[in-house]
Amino acid sequence: MNIDPQAAEEVVKSPWLAGALGALVAMGRAVPGTTWMQRAASIATGALLSGFFSPALSEYFGMTTPAMQSAMSFAVGLFGLNLMAAALDWTKTVKVSDYIPWLRRDGTGGDQ
Repeated sequence: MNIDPQAAEEVVKSPWLAGALGALVAMGRAVPGTTWMQRAASIATGALLSGFFSPALSEYFGMTTPAMQSAMSFAVGLFGLNLMAAALDWTKTVKVSDYIPWLRRDGTGGDQ
């Protein structure tokens, strides 16, 4: 099996892969006690955030070298996982009725 070196280089420099690796690195300490489905969603979120946002952020900050763009992708994946962890924690503790007026039972909204 022959692997095209140019194709392998494109895969290694991909923001998607760097973001997934950044999310995987952050997985160990950021979200203890999560299910495998939540872990997979967190890694996918890190990869998606990195794939979509790191090229734009690299352009905005003037990062032109592939190494700097890869570092940006890794960092976005790393912080994307922390963002996902915070969102998961928030969804576990939020009271939906505090944010949707028609579900309030305290007389301040909705049809009583």
